[in-house]
Amino acid sequence: MRKKILVPISLALIFAASAADAARFPGTRPCRVDHAQYTALKHGMSYGRIRDLLGCGGRRVSHLTIGREERATYSWRGHGTYGANITLTFRNDRLTDKSQLGLSAD
Repeated sequence: MRKKILVPISLALIFAASAADAARFPGTRPCRVDHAQYTALKHGMSYGRIRDLLGCGGRRVSHLTIGREERATYSWRGHGTYGANITLTFRNDRLTDKSQLGLSAD
C-alpha cells in the first residue's frame, strides 16, 4: 500500500519543482556552457559580466571571506562528454582562475 502512494507523491513533487522553475524562468532552457563561451572568459572579468555572457549564474561551490578579501568558486554544466563542466574562481569579484572538463570544441 505504501509504495502505491509514494510513487504518485514523488511524481507530483518532481512536476511541481519543474513547473516552479518554468514559472521563474519562462522561455528558458537549462544553461550549459560550450567551449567558445569558455574561451571568451578572461581573467579580471567580474562575476556579473560572466553571468551575462553565459546566460545564467553558476552554482556556488565555495565562498570564503578573510578581512577585505573575498574568494568564491562557481561551476556550470557544459556541452560535451558526460559530466562536462567549467569551474571559475573569483577574488574580490574578479576572475582569477578557470578550468574546464570535457567541453566539446564544436
